[in-house]
Amino acid sequence: MFKSGLGGKITLKLDDAEQGVLSQLFEQMAELLNDSEIETSSDPLAKMLNMSGSTQISDDPALARLFPDGYSDDEHASADFRRFTEQDLRAQKITALATVRTTLDSWTGKSTVSSQQAQDWLKALNDLRLVLGTRLEISDEVETDFDLDEPGIHLYNYLTYLQGTLIDSLT
Repeated sequence: MFKSGLGGKITLKLDDAEQGVLSQLFEQMAELLNDSEIETSSDPLAKMLNMSGSTQISDDPALARLFPDGYSDDEHASADFRRFTEQDLRAQKITALATVRTTLDSWTGKSTVSSQQAQDWLKALNDLRLVLGTRLEISDEVETDFDLDEPGIHLYNYLTYLQGTLIDSLT
């Protein structure tokens, strides 16, 4: 869990099991974000200006949650929004994820986290919770009875707790 110390110093303490589970989850998240089947434009100018992204929302509900429609009521505006923003947003998510994975790869049990690393952890934890919540069909819109003993629910609650300790340590 994350804790704040003197001078705003943030530490993260995990046991080996937590580190192992988080490493696996973030590795799977990296695989999801690095999907090689992303449609891109062949227009050289669009590539140079980093505007060659896909115009279609993903068929994968988790990716659709991470990269939602900008304009749900206007298909053309939504396609343009996606084309101009999704690649940069994806790159930001991958960068945050790389920071987290580097932290976990060099893990020794307890570590100090810089303010930039803490921001990257927040982004990556939030994205991971969005993906897991989508896979578990957790929604604010529909009341669902969940089996509270389901491992996925425990994992989701753990990630929520971990994210909460990070937010508390930043405030």
